[in-house]
Amino acid sequence: MTACQCCGAEIDESGALDLNLGLPPELDGVSPERLAGGNVLLAGDVAYARCVLPVELTGDLELWFGAWMRITAGDARRADAVWGGPGYTSLRLTGTFAHDIKPWDDLDGAEVVAEVHEPGYLPEFVEHPLLGTTWDRDEVLSAFLVELPVSIQQKLIGAWSIERTGGMTPHLLEDGLRFVGPGRTVFIDVRRAPGVPPDRFLEMALDGAPDVPEDQRFLARDGAELRHALWLTTGTARHEFFGHVVRFGDMLLVTCIHDDPADHAWARHVLNTVRYGA
Repeated sequence: MTACQCCGAEIDESGALDLNLGLPPELDGVSPERLAGGNVLLAGDVAYARCVLPVELTGDLELWFGAWMRITAGDARRADAVWGGPGYTSLRLTGTFAHDIKPWDDLDGAEVVAEVHEPGYLPEFVEHPLLGTTWDRDEVLSAFLVELPVSIQQKLIGAWSIERTGGMTPHLLEDGLRFVGPGRTVFIDVRRAPGVPPDRFLEMALDGAPDVPEDQRFLARDGAELRHALWLTTGTARHEFFGHVVRFGDMLLVTCIHDDPADHAWARHVLNTVRYGA
């Protein structure tokens, strides 16, 4: 783990993530014959073998996909005959990849090869378009709108990005994005006002905002960018933090809602992770 420079919180970065891609879309509504304990599926003249795809990401992180490849019916029966037995470690499968995965394009139908590396484990892809390259972790994981155990810099509309803290599930909204986790929620809204300077844009955004004491707000200027926040407590179990990062004609609104007062540091951290550009 590494420590956040702004609040000292530990950030998970390395390790391995397992993601199951599910059945190939063309099997929707089909009941294939299940071979090799369900790891090989036979549907007429087309068959599928379940394999694992290890994808290298930056930050010393690996993404392991449970994925299917299309094989011939003959190869399916041969795989079923040796699966889990003495000949299993010599199994080599050739076929085509049966999935599309964002943010990549044109993976479905790509020629692939899988081999067994260890008894008791699924075959592993050894030839695949994603192998041999270390991919940007934030670019890749931003495409998966599922809970992740690690924090990533979530790519947003336009040039904005913000940390999606580990353990939070993203949800698309009509006008933005929401992250939800135990006792924590983040609402994100991108706004544009072409030609409006940052000071004026912030003034417009704060029209009607609650009046809070001086120690419950801050304003910082970094070159052409303004960062502002105010926070308040409603009752004893709900704390609200309203943040703004404003540039010429562009603004990111970040609203953090948390149950634990100690999570104020987390809310400040989330605002501090907002980036514009690469």
